Amino acid sequence: MMQIPFQKTIAHVARVSGRGYWTGKNVSLTFLPAEPDTGIVFRRIDLTGEPMIPALAEYRSDAQLRTKLVCDGASVEMVEHVLAALYGMGIDNCIIECDGAEMPAMDGSAYAIALAIEQAGRVTSDRQARTFKIGESIRLGDQQVYVQANASEQAGLTLVYHLDYGQGSPIPSSSSTCLLSPAEFLTSIAPARTFLTHAEAMKLQQSGVAQHVTHRDLVIFGDSGPIDNQLRFPDECSRHKLLDLIGDLALCGYRLEGMVFACRSGHNLNGRMAQQIRNLQLDPDESLIKAA
Repeated sequence: MMQIPFQKTIAHVARVSGRGYWTGKNVSLTFLPAEPDTGIVFRRIDLTGEPMIPALAEYRSDAQLRTKLVCDGASVEMVEHVLAALYGMGIDNCIIECDGAEMPAMDGSAYAIALAIEQAGRVTSDRQARTFKIGESIRLGDQQVYVQANASEQAGLTLVYHLDYGQGSPIPSSSSTCLLSPAEFLTSIAPARTFLTHAEAMKLQQSGVAQHVTHRDLVIFGDSGPIDNQLRFPDECSRHKLLDLIGDLALCGYRLEGMVFACRSGHNLNGRMAQQIRNLQLDPDESLIKAA
């Protein structure tokens, strides 16, 4: 007999703080318990009126190397790790108070955030969780770069990411798979860090952003591998891409059941998949788009 999932929020207030990658500004996040059907919502307490920004795909705005949300002129960015931590730890409803636009980078992973949520505990409501069971395949992208959602006989959500920057890249190709659960997320996905090549990092700093970031703040690949750093997992890069995928898919607003396979995808394509799923749920009479 299939167990009916119910909505969860955190039991106690949780807090994390740190500097943003892009601006270098300090920002503090306060995670608050929320009522059923609240969803995940950011509250900009540093702005007049403390505007709220729902973590839903319709508020997504394209941004370089990160996920950004904009609602009524207020924005938050680099939200993918925060959203991944909440989704991965099984939290459906939470208000996140932030005193800046850019989320803290921490160590380039979602581990500190996921750990804070784990330590806050969970409360289960009597309201059934919003779920989306993937039926027919949904595919976005092309032959080389794509995201595909399929039905699965296995319960829950299975995610697979294949990373391949091609020959000559110092970043090794790898594939990672995850059957999502709070325990699996906390130990195997949340610790995987953001990564760049040395050339990409230099280009960003030359453009005037991330001036404070060093080789110890994320994983920077030189020709011989990570510079002044060591990988936490042999496939840490594809695990981090799974982390990003989870955070971006969270924008659909539903607990997903099925399998999602991503090949070389980034935030834009991941976010479009979340929007596609959300559109299908918002219009129940619309049939699923079959894979190309």
